Amino acid sequence: MAKIVGCMAMSHSPQLLTPADKWAELPGRARGPFNPKPGIEAEITPEAMRAHEARCNAAIATLRDRLESWRPDTIVIIGDDQHENMLDDNMPPFTLFIGDEVDATRKYRYFGTSLENQSRHYKANGALAREMLGALMAAGFDPSWSKVTRMEGGLGHAFGRVLEFILPKADVPILPVMVNTYFPPAPSAARCVAFGRVLGAAARATTAAERVVFIGSGGLSHTKIDEKLDRDFIAALEKGDLDFMAAMRDEDLTAGTSEIRNWMIAAAAAGAGGAMVDYVPCYRSPQGVGCAMGFAVWERAA
Repeated sequence: MAKIVGCMAMSHSPQLLTPADKWAELPGRARGPFNPKPGIEAEITPEAMRAHEARCNAAIATLRDRLESWRPDTIVIIGDDQHENMLDDNMPPFTLFIGDEVDATRKYRYFGTSLENQSRHYKANGALAREMLGALMAAGFDPSWSKVTRMEGGLGHAFGRVLEFILPKADVPILPVMVNTYFPPAPSAARCVAFGRVLGAAARATTAAERVVFIGSGGLSHTKIDEKLDRDFIAALEKGDLDFMAAMRDEDLTAGTSEIRNWMIAAAAAGAGGAMVDYVPCYRSPQGVGCAMGFAVWERAA
C-alpha cells in the first residue's frame, strides 16, 4: 500500500518566467468590461511588481524544498492542455498518460524566445497510471489515455513549467493527468472533485509506488483577476471544504481561471485541509489584467 506523503498546487503563468519589469508588455488576452479594484495604480508600479515577483520566487523555493523533503517516488501532476496534445478532433475531459517516459516543455514564447531547447525528459510511472486507469473505470469514470504525445516538446506548459520550477533535477518519475479545463464543455467542479477522490484512493491502494505526491498546476484567477473568487476558494482549501469546491459554477471557471479545477483534483486527492504558502495577485495593467498567483501545500492527506 502506498502513502500520499503530501500534495501541493501552484500557478504556471508566463509572468513567473518573465522579469517583472516586462510584465506590462505581456499580451492582455482579456476583453472588457473591466472593473479594476480601487487603488490598482499602486499594484502596477515597477516597485510593486518587483516585490510581487520576489514573493512568487520565494514561494516556489518553499515548494521545491518541501517536495524534496517528502522524498516521493512518484509525482502525480494534474494540468490542463491548451491545444497542445488535446485538439478539437478529440477533447476528452480527463486523460492519463500511461507510458513509461515522456518529455515536457515549458512552451514560453514571449519576447522572441525560441521554443527549441525548452523540453526535459522524465521517467513516468506507467504501472501506477495503468492501475489508476482501471480504478477510475471501476468507479464509473471513462477517462482517455495515451502512451505518446503529439506536440513537439511533449507534454504542454502546465506540466513543463511547474516541473522545471520544483523538480529541477528531473529525478522523480511522474504521472501526468491532463484535464480539459479550458474549452467548454469542460468537466464540472463536482466531477473534478469526484475524480480527485478516486485518484487519491487509487494511489493509496497501489503497489506500484510507495510515496506519492499530487501536484495541481495552474490558476488562480486570470487574466482578469478576481480576488473575491480566489479568497473564497482559498478559504475552502484551508478548511478542506470539498462541498464548496464541488458547487463552484462553470461560468466562474472560464479561461485561465478554469485551471482552478486542477487544484480541486489535488485537494480531493488529499482529502484534508491545506495551507497557502502565499497568494500574490500579480496585476500588470490598469484594467486589472494579470494572474493571481497561488502556492499551496497539503502536509497531510486523509
